[in-house]
Amino acid sequence: MKIGILTFHHTTNYGATLQAYALWKIIKHQGHEVEIIDYRPDKAVKLYLKEIQPIKINRRHKRLDFNSRALGNLVKSWKMRNFLVSQMKLSPKKYSTGEALKKFDFDYDLVICGSDQVWSLDSFRGFDPSFYLDFIDDQANCRKISYAASFGKTKELGKYKEVICKLISRFDVISVRETNSIQLLQQECNQQAEKVLDPTFLIEYSEILSFPQVEEKYILIYAASMTLEQQNFVRSIAKQKKMKIISVGFPSKIADKNLIGVSPEEWLGYFSKASYIVTHLYHGTIFAIIFKKNFTVFASEARSDKIKDLLENIGLENRLLSEAELDSVQDYFLPIDYTDVYERLSTEVDKSKAYLFKAINGR
Repeated sequence: MKIGILTFHHTTNYGATLQAYALWKIIKHQGHEVEIIDYRPDKAVKLYLKEIQPIKINRRHKRLDFNSRALGNLVKSWKMRNFLVSQMKLSPKKYSTGEALKKFDFDYDLVICGSDQVWSLDSFRGFDPSFYLDFIDDQANCRKISYAASFGKTKELGKYKEVICKLISRFDVISVRETNSIQLLQQECNQQAEKVLDPTFLIEYSEILSFPQVEEKYILIYAASMTLEQQNFVRSIAKQKKMKIISVGFPSKIADKNLIGVSPEEWLGYFSKASYIVTHLYHGTIFAIIFKKNFTVFASEARSDKIKDLLENIGLENRLLSEAELDSVQDYFLPIDYTDVYERLSTEVDKSKAYLFKAINGR
């Protein structure tokens, strides 16, 4: 079977890159001919280009500032691209607009939309009908399914309700990755969806991860920003456990070492060797669980719902801490007993795999 995947693959986000890889990999393992549809919306390309510009516009103070992260972001961008082209198969043609997608005559038997927040209306990407597979002609002999797609923090469809519901109704199978997306589809579109795990849970990473040359124990930070209270929290763990602090993907002023321009393989390696992980990001949480690490997730308004949804499913909701809880928690560094966690998780992994394979095979 020839299968196309439409997702967020052209990105400098480790979680987005690895979820694309995971979905591609598990389908490839089933013997299908599968490729990532190389759709790079202009809006996204412009944003990523800004990250590597050495000079940035400070609109608040009406001046030009030096972008201290530009070099690290450039290295990261290059390594992300190298991972993409070396580890996955992309469609022969690149598309920058939805109109370009519509003009191409695809010969797929099946197109899968997702994972990630491909249906979110609150991100910088906004509403993009391409991620509802509007470019696949309903008369064509090609099925359309979603796997672990997400509306993110979107709570209502607003002015896009009619067109989204119409496009969703043309899917053969719909699955999403969190409760909010299920409720939104039920309430707004009267559509039923299955909740499945993010595809990053479905594969192994031993064949691609690159172990870091770090001898001492370290606490790993994967967070775009932290409050002063959160920084103090990290410092207290590092002090009590006599660990170094390493920040990966983003710079942190409390880190002993900042690693911005690491590859996905290196990123995985730092997660796999960490003694403790602190994050506020969804895929940071996922990979802490995959590598069976002790971890803390800082609650954030934009991400808490989906992370809480994930952690409650496997009995780890106590690892999500609000700002008010940081001072009162004394046992945050106690080890997690992953025996029960992985009993629950293994069941969900098996269910998600079975659902995906049945959906692919049209059952």
